[in-house]
Amino acid sequence: MPGGSVRPDEDPADAALREAREETGLTGYTVVRKLGETEYDISPLRFEIQRRHVFELALHGEMPERWASQEDHDGEQELTRFECFWIPLRAAHVLQSGQGALVGRLFE
Repeated sequence: MPGGSVRPDEDPADAALREAREETGLTGYTVVRKLGETEYDISPLRFEIQRRHVFELALHGEMPERWASQEDHDGEQELTRFECFWIPLRAAHVLQSGQGALVGRLFE
């Protein structure tokens, strides 16, 4: 589940598209709709309440079943490597840190 920060003066929908491209290495995303906003307490990692904008995205083009990707964090820290894969929506409750909180809205 791609996620990240909204940069100053960046629209949350644009940030969602950027983060999806950066973290998955795939291009061709479009925003389908905004599912909503949530707040999540990330303690004890940091004492911070995150305000999250959640979007449904569509991917147009090649959709591999499993692939490797990485994020360079704008060159500010060491690379983070990912192994990406799709999971069924019915299993989205397993996503960490509350990232599956609004998945049910995909069925509305």
